[in-house]
Order: sequence, then structure tokens, then C-alpha cells
Amino acid sequence: MSIVDKLTSRGLITPPSHLKTNIHFEVMMGSIAYGCSNDASDCDVYGFSIPPKDVIFPHLSGYIIGFGRQPKKFEQYQQHHIKDETFNKEYDITIYNIIKYFQLVMNNNPNMIDSLFVPRRCILHSTQVGEHVRENRRLFLTKRSWHTFKGYAYSQLNKAKNKNVHHFIELCKTYNIDYHMSIEDFDEIPYSNDVVQKFKSLYAKVYQSGKPTKRMDAIAKHGYDVKFAYHIVRLLNEVEQILVEGDLDIQRNREQLKSIRRGDWTLEQIEKYFEEKELELEKLYTSSTLRHSPDEEGIKKLLIECLEMHYGSLDKCIVQQDEALTTLRAIQHLTDKTLNKPSEFKIIGKTY
Repeated sequence: MSIVDKLTSRGLITPPSHLKTNIHFEVMMGSIAYGCSNDASDCDVYGFSIPPKDVIFPHLSGYIIGFGRQPKKFEQYQQHHIKDETFNKEYDITIYNIIKYFQLVMNNNPNMIDSLFVPRRCILHSTQVGEHVRENRRLFLTKRSWHTFKGYAYSQLNKAKNKNVHHFIELCKTYNIDYHMSIEDFDEIPYSNDVVQKFKSLYAKVYQSGKPTKRMDAIAKHGYDVKFAYHIVRLLNEVEQILVEGDLDIQRNREQLKSIRRGDWTLEQIEKYFEEKELELEKLYTSSTLRHSPDEEGIKKLLIECLEMHYGSLDKCIVQQDEALTTLRAIQHLTDKTLNKPSEFKIIGKTY
């Protein structure tokens, strides 16, 4: 039974009804999957489902795309901060339609790639379809990963610095103010109205529900957000494995990631690691023997196999061209063209 099914049965979530029995792959992600979690780590759950046949093939219900009333689409179910008081857990759940999941993995989205390479112990639920996809997970790896992983690492670097939070904390230090104060408390501080308004303006940008976030505490302690920082190093290490080995072990560097999360590294060390690794990976990208772009035909074949494992025959859903028949039709076309219209060969301006 999947986590979504369990939480649904206990009334903690109300996902689309078809999810209850149609989830084929469900894994734990986040710091748990990367081997550097702590007791406070939330449980991030990713997975994919196969919705009813007419959701994927709307023409089966008589729909014409772009005409009239359109069928209801399902791309993903997502819900955050699901509190399970019984087991003292908090879940963030994202379950994709298998079509969107395949597309994201084929595009080498870092989170989606990682979801297929989690350790076996992080797989919460997997059917025959889920296992079939996981067994063929290396099919999705291409050189495109360098661009997507690097882009994501850049975004994590910006988040690690979090200028608004950093500025707010520095302002608090300058005026000897506790950054845990509530918004009402700022009306009582003995400073000019301009200073108070500056505090309130930043407060609105960095606080959630009137409370300091974990991000603030991390930046106050270490000068940067250690969670985003370890993701920077993780992403660069992962894409190096992909380019060199055409494979991925997302826990290989867990001790290194743990040390960053403890705050053992400075922000300057993180930035230097990024700069040096980026140069190395540019060279690896050039020498890597991975495909530049995905094998769409191979991945489509895998997708169709998964759909047939779930639905049965797809004969009435899609038309697949028989290779021999296609060749015969091409030959027939050329033959008809030759008989109906004589070939012309031009040599030195003359037609024969």
C-alpha cells in the first residue's frame, strides 16, 4: 500500500479518487534519500501514477482536442505540510501522471532523475510497472543533465546566500535586536520611524506565519543556508557521475554532504568548489560518451510497455507503424511515381 493510499484511508488527504489504486512508484526524496537527514527532516514523497485510460487518450471518449468541452486533465497531485500526528511525521507529496513524469525525467530534471536512483530502502511502493521503469532508468541519462543540474545548482547558490534574510539579521545585529521578535514588537523599539519601517519591510519578506524560518536560524548561525549549500555540491557531484559513468549513486558523497550541513564549510569554500568543479565538468561534458539528446523512440517504447502492463492492449488507443509495412508502402509510392511520371536526368542542360 502506498503512502498516499494510507494517508487517504486515514482521512489526512483527499487526492483524486483514481490515485488510490493506480500509483505505481513512490519514493522518499530529500535529505533522507541523500543520506544526510536529521531528526527534523520532513518526508518528501515523489512518484507517478497511471490515470484512467481516457485521461491519457481523450479521443476514446469522443473528445476532439481544441473543440467544444474539453476533458479534465490530470498532470500531478501535490500537497505540502501533511501532518501525521500518530507517527510524528510531516509529508510533502507530489505524484505525477506517468506521461509528465517521463517527460520530466527525459528532460533530465534533477529531482526526477534522482527519484529513479534512490536507494532501495527509500522506495515506499513499487509495482511491476514501477520496477520496469527503474530497471531501465539509465535510458534517461544524457549530456543534457549537465545543463539542467548546473542551472539548478546556480539557483541553490543564490538561495544559500538569501540576501533578504542576511540583510535582516545583520540589521538586527547592528541595532542589537533579537530577530525572533514578533512584528508587533517592532513598534516598541526605541528607534526612528524610518528604521522601524525598514525592519518591518524586511520582516515581511523573511518571516513565515509570524515565525522565523529554519533558513533564518541557519543563516544567523553559519552566515549562509547550509541546506541549499549542500544541494549545490550534491548536484555537481551527481552530474559528474552521470557524465563519467552513465550511472548515479546519490548517496556516494553523503559524508561530505553531512559536513556541509553541519556548517563545517564556509560560504567561500562552497563558492570555490562550485567554480573549480564547473571548469572540470565543462571538460567532462566534451569527452563524455553519453548521448547529447534523449533516445525518444526508446523512451516512448518503454512508456508504451508500461501503459500496456497497466491497461492491457493499446490497439484501439494508438497506431504503431509496422516497419516492414512502412517500407513496402514507400516502395509502392516510388513505383507509382515512376510509372506515372518518367524520371528526368539533366546533364549539361539537356533532359533525357
